[in-house]
This record gives sequence, structure tokens and C-alpha cells, in this order.
Amino acid sequence: MRKLWVALAASCISIGMGFTVLPSYAQSGLCILGCAKDSDYILEFRIQEKLHGFSTDRYYLYLRPQKVAVKQIQIQPDDNFDGSFNTGSIEVNGKTSQKSFKVASSTWDQEDRNLTITLEKPVPADDEIVVIINQVSNPSAEGIYKLGARILGTEPNPIFRYVGTWSISID
Repeated sequence: MRKLWVALAASCISIGMGFTVLPSYAQSGLCILGCAKDSDYILEFRIQEKLHGFSTDRYYLYLRPQKVAVKQIQIQPDDNFDGSFNTGSIEVNGKTSQKSFKVASSTWDQEDRNLTITLEKPVPADDEIVVIINQVSNPSAEGIYKLGARILGTEPNPIFRYVGTWSISID
């Protein structure tokens, strides 16, 4: 009888753990419809509040480790994204190295739908990057919005290269 109770308790714990993991997947790049064409280009993210109506929010956008050092990051929202970014409150951290990288400049071009973040020192190759954007004005309506990501490396003739898409959901 005791083995039955232990088995029952273990299964309840594992089911409970499964339910706690699901919300993190929902915000971490698990996408069934309307995603990037290749699963390698689905990027993970976390949004603090996720409320529509131009409420202020904090976005944590994760970029996979790159083969080159990264000195500039571009974030390109789709045409439906009518929110905006506060360029004065952006942080860039190396998740692997646990280092913070100072932002030299950041610009939000509303017309061209482009947020460009330039770093004082590049993030080393093979370091996962976390872009933290504070005081984001969320879009006015609920929905799924795509934010494209491009990086500029430190190679001799750098060009922006597409590294993935965040498909964020605003409630």
C-alpha cells in the first residue's frame, strides 16, 4: 500500500511540474502557426506584463550565441506593431559570460520600423545575448506581433545578417 501512495505522489508532482513549465514555453519561442520558416530562427523571449493599450512593459529578448562578436543589434517589428521603444532604457547582457555590455547608442526609427542598438564593446562570439528593453509601449490591440532580429558582427566587411524572429503575444 505504501508503494501505491509513493507512486501516486510522484505522478502528482510530475504532473504539477509539467503544468508549471507550460507557461514558460508559451513565452519562449514555442510556436505552432505563423512562425519563422525554419525552427532555428524562432527566438526565445519573455515579456513582463503583456498587456495591450500602450501600457508600459519590459521585454527580455534572447539571441542565440553567434559565430562572430556582435557590435550592433537591429530589432524590426512588423507593420502591425504600433507600440514604441524607449531608447534610453536598453540593456544588453551576455547570458553565458554573465557580463553587461554598455550601450553606446540606440535609435528607434518609427518610419522604417527599426530599433538599432550599438554597443561600446562587442559581445564576444559564442555568448548568448539578452536584450532587455525597459519602458516599452505595448501595441494598442491584442495579438501576435513579430520582431525580426539582425546583427552586425566585427568581421572586416560586416553586413547585417538575419538571426531570427520573436513572435510575441500581447493580451
